[in-house]
Amino acid sequence: MKIKVINKNRLFLFLILILPFLFAFSPQEAKVNQRKIEREHKNKSKKAEKEYLHAKKNHQKKQSKETQSMMKESLKQSKKNTPMKAPGGKKCK
Repeated sequence: MKIKVINKNRLFLFLILILPFLFAFSPQEAKVNQRKIEREHKNKSKKAEKEYLHAKKNHQKKQSKETQSMMKESLKQSKKNTPMKAPGGKKCK
């Protein structure tokens, strides 16, 4: 009986001493992991944008000269017809 009580007391004392250290270091690791995830997401989005622009450029190159000029003209027209946005995000009249 004495042995079981002593072991339980030691285990309880051990947990009391160790648990605060375990919880003290976890927020720092969470911040580091969050930064790593954000960095990876930023890199993936940059890579995806580059791939998209590359595919778009290749598509335009494969078209005939007439189609290329029509694509350029439609891009210019869409920029003219799209209203500018105000700094607050609202559309200007």
